[in-house]
Amino acid sequence: MKSSFRAYLFPLLVAGLVLTGCSQDNQGIKTDMRGSIETELGAVEKVTVMSTDGQEVALELPVFMKELTEQGQDLEVSTEPLDQGEVRFTLVLYRKDLAPLVVPIGEKASQYGDRTFRGNGAKTFYQWVHKQVGTGILAQEMNNIYLSAEDLSSTKLLQDSERDAVKQLLRSADPELEQGVKQYPLHPYYRMRIHSNEKPLEVTVLTPTLISIPFGRETLTFHVEGALFSQLTSWLPPKEKTDDIYEKLFKANKLRIEKAGRTDVEDHEYDVTTTTKEQGKAHQIVRLIKSATPLPDAPSQPGVKQYVLHFVSSDTKRTIEMYPHTFKLDQSWFSHNNLDHNILKLLDSSRK
Repeated sequence: MKSSFRAYLFPLLVAGLVLTGCSQDNQGIKTDMRGSIETELGAVEKVTVMSTDGQEVALELPVFMKELTEQGQDLEVSTEPLDQGEVRFTLVLYRKDLAPLVVPIGEKASQYGDRTFRGNGAKTFYQWVHKQVGTGILAQEMNNIYLSAEDLSSTKLLQDSERDAVKQLLRSADPELEQGVKQYPLHPYYRMRIHSNEKPLEVTVLTPTLISIPFGRETLTFHVEGALFSQLTSWLPPKEKTDDIYEKLFKANKLRIEKAGRTDVEDHEYDVTTTTKEQGKAHQIVRLIKSATPLPDAPSQPGVKQYVLHFVSSDTKRTIEMYPHTFKLDQSWFSHNNLDHNILKLLDSSRK
């Protein structure tokens, strides 16, 4: 029976499952199996998770080992191997005087040795490790913190007291899985670059209570206290710039599309204040518009007008006429690359 132990080590580690073919009535085999499990787990000195781009985050060993036995129910041995493109994390259990245990983890499958495990238990295991990684990332040492308001092109190095306030708020954040429609950052799009002993953290403030941090192929999302956003707005206030032609676009509470030359466009009005996700998409559209290149003169042959966007606020309405490779905002012209298609994709996601 010991020869098959390592082949089934992963489900044993995460769920304490019995070996295939072993009778649960055979007390001698059960005792021998439990001793093997204790030997394998007792040698673990450190647990880390590696991202797909090589970043390694240490997990809190006592918490990990305590919760590990609650994982892995409903695992199914699969004949379909775990493809490298499926991998989101790699769990590494370092052991004293033994080779480390390495477990590649995907959203719907995990692998140990030449065995791939799928089923609901594999999904639950991924979600559990995902949360453990989130906690581990925010537990890292945080040194210098640079705060930026991307839409305002403003940056500030936080002072020691400001940095300590951010650290305290971040370490109380609650990691969660992002679900449903993507949340784009709200204006003025705060970001923090946090230098640590490991790879710098890039923290995006999505809403007053939601942040995200990239980790390889994954993007980790956290709920935070609103006090963090209040602090950021006090350090880099979202002041309105009267000479900024895009400012009123960010302030729009309705976005209306009017069909023209494109046959796949219908007239529609969007209330962008209904949810933060709708507001974030509207702000992302403005950022796409800002990325276009100003033209010194109107093009002589702009082509067929594709559609018209109206950004409506309580006191103003700004209009953008979209053409295949250019657009007109008020009386100014800009060139773009595929901007008309990218805007429609964002708007279409609001109607599904």
